[in-house]
Amino acid sequence: MTKLDQQISQTLKKVADEQSIPSFEIPAAYASRTSSKSGMRFPVFLLFPATVIIALFLVSTLGTMVSPGISAYMKSLFTEKGVDEGLQQAAKKGFAQAAGTSATDQGITLEVMEVMADSVRISIVYRLVDQAGNVLSPDQLESYDVEITDLNGETVQNSYSLDSKYEKDYGYLIINNRIETNDKKLILRLETRQIGKTKGNWLVSTPFDITKSIASSSTIPLDHTYITPQGLQIKLTGITHSVTATRLDYDTTWTEEAFKKLEQVGEKFAEKFERTSSVRYRPFDHHLAFRVEREKDGSVVGEVESLSRGGRGKELGHLSRQAVYKPFIPEEKYYLVLDSITKAEPFELSISFDPKQVNKIPVKATKDDNVFQVSAYGTGKRDDGISRTEVTIDAYVQEMIPHIDAKLLLLTDDKGRSYHFKGVSHEYFETDEKGRKHMQAILRVDGLIDPIPSKLTLNFYGIPNRYTNLDWRVPLPTSVLEQKAKAENKK
Repeated sequence: MTKLDQQISQTLKKVADEQSIPSFEIPAAYASRTSSKSGMRFPVFLLFPATVIIALFLVSTLGTMVSPGISAYMKSLFTEKGVDEGLQQAAKKGFAQAAGTSATDQGITLEVMEVMADSVRISIVYRLVDQAGNVLSPDQLESYDVEITDLNGETVQNSYSLDSKYEKDYGYLIINNRIETNDKKLILRLETRQIGKTKGNWLVSTPFDITKSIASSSTIPLDHTYITPQGLQIKLTGITHSVTATRLDYDTTWTEEAFKKLEQVGEKFAEKFERTSSVRYRPFDHHLAFRVEREKDGSVVGEVESLSRGGRGKELGHLSRQAVYKPFIPEEKYYLVLDSITKAEPFELSISFDPKQVNKIPVKATKDDNVFQVSAYGTGKRDDGISRTEVTIDAYVQEMIPHIDAKLLLLTDDKGRSYHFKGVSHEYFETDEKGRKHMQAILRVDGLIDPIPSKLTLNFYGIPNRYTNLDWRVPLPTSVLEQKAKAENKK
């Protein structure tokens, strides 16, 4: 066996071990099945022995763990059930790229197995392995930094959002993005300083090519504008159909009149908290509830699954945003429907209670037939083990949203000291006998309030409100590339 044969054998053995491939040879059934299709011609090298074919792959990709050619032959990890339908479809069409890059520290190896990249999303499959070869749970990669650069190391991508999924031994990181470059050959840099409880330094740089996926993507400019009764202007700017998903781009800005009113509300919020507090910008925050309807023969046949949403601020009250959905079907019609807008509104209510007695004797207050009750006071612990103070509220609401905005509440004691809430968790129950929605919220203050005061007061200054008095439904075009290709095929 030559040195090249040894390299080939070792590389393929590693690939086979990782991908659970039973044999290095192309199965005879596969060769006969592909070559028996009528009207198709195949390259002569398909008749060569398997070792020659593999050698050709390795000569062209020497230095990488897995060549793209071998990856196409093997089943992509993006076809697993742990990822969404768009990634699965794209993988079956051959858009997954083998990576085979890794970094090792403290006896743990972070491996990037595959990359899937287009104009909407960049996704990777990774695996964690200890020095004994045992595969670790992928959810041990909790905190990390992701950057997309060109070959010169310049950042070319702004991440709107990151999503992670797990399937058996593998983890999936999905980056919803805009790649701001004309380069097609790029690098994904994944860096972390902790895996599980082990601290170290892992940096994996994985090259990938988006030439093929960009050629299969299409972007259509849009110019639809709607101003809600609350003064929020929404403008659709474009829709991109890629091999893995459909992305809708839009901007939101407040009208001049609405902006001035929100500034005044923010100032009043800041007076209650601290003048430098970010709570003054809370009134500008909002959530839009969109849905995309799919129609056939004039009837709604379903809604397109939303995969993610994100945005970045251009200036106060002005956001550039995106919504990512499952790939659209070219032959069908789609409409974007705006259902509601949710935003913080002034809401003042105070509940005073004895923290030593409230667990036995809850204290409630009513406003506009909505009931808010302090039900419990106690302590808990953060994930890092540090103790914290917890206040439990039960709310029974009718017209407003059953949700508590912790940043718009303040806890004060009988000596005038204030305590800010750092977090909140919600739990929802059935409606009460009056039809009010029952919600329980646990509000958290970092650290312990010690000694426990004889009286505490829970102060509400704002609460989220949802508006549904909207009327906006606009058509969304499907992929022009796919329509053109299907039209040419019919000819």
